[in-house]
Amino acid sequence: MQPRLHLRCGDDLRVPLQRAGIAGEYLCFSDPVCQGPARDEGDLMAWLGLRARFVALHAGQDVGAVRLRLGREYTALSALHRHDAVWLWFEHDLWDQAALIRVLSLLAEKRLLRGRLWLLPADGVRCFPELSDVELGRLQPAPLTELQIEQAAEAWAAYSAPDPTALDALSRRELALPFLGAALRRHLRDLPWTTDGLAETERLVLRAVAEGVTDEAGLLRALRTADAVFHQTDLILRDVVGRLRLGPRRLLHQAEPLGLTPRGAAVLAGRERHRPPPRSEGGVSVLPDPPWLYDPARAGVVRGAEPGERRT
Repeated sequence: MQPRLHLRCGDDLRVPLQRAGIAGEYLCFSDPVCQGPARDEGDLMAWLGLRARFVALHAGQDVGAVRLRLGREYTALSALHRHDAVWLWFEHDLWDQAALIRVLSLLAEKRLLRGRLWLLPADGVRCFPELSDVELGRLQPAPLTELQIEQAAEAWAAYSAPDPTALDALSRRELALPFLGAALRRHLRDLPWTTDGLAETERLVLRAVAEGVTDEAGLLRALRTADAVFHQTDLILRDVVGRLRLGPRRLLHQAEPLGLTPRGAAVLAGRERHRPPPRSEGGVSVLPDPPWLYDPARAGVVRGAEPGERRT
């Protein structure tokens, strides 16, 4: 049996864990499943191709190299039973919770892992890398329960489905994973809203720009202050800003510094409605006339336009 393994959705704890004297091997799961297409039909090869194309475009990397890296990481998940314990370092935010349910959906049927999966306690506020070495060393993991693993697999099936109603219903339940419900609700808020067609992240970007933010660094600081559940990265914000700059009816000026167009100001004020360019939010397709919308009055999803129908 191999020693303990630390599983994390990033490399940011590799050195801090060593510095804190926490022994064990380290596995980085780098697939940012909170972003881009995540429709999962159960075919791992098709999944890896789908995700590699998105990640390569998202990060400006070679698609072949990304495919090899993701393939190694997903393959490594199938060998976790060789370790006497697997410690899962996943925080409260959407990035980590989406990665956690993806990982656990792949491990749910692996009976050899029962009793070997341990979840580290997040405080719901800070990221693990923000903790001191002493604080990291004091953390005590708790064994994952059967219910937690089952609910994670259920959540992933709903997250990757083209119809978000099951995910909406799941997010309202009392869940055994303490931060999952809030993260799923934040994910659903990035569907276009019934009120203005904007996703939550898009609205936060426009609001920050309207309040005087003019560059990417300031935008990143503003959104991290405004949004405790979805920790934005520079690449995520670059994607969001890029799509808000698309087309003749763009909401942000194409040139630097950041600034609202007259249409962007009108949409933010609720005088006009945004028609989003095509993208994916998990398993859900977002279109200019979205088939699914988030309704803030109901705090949940509702049906939008039928295929071929245009909303007015």
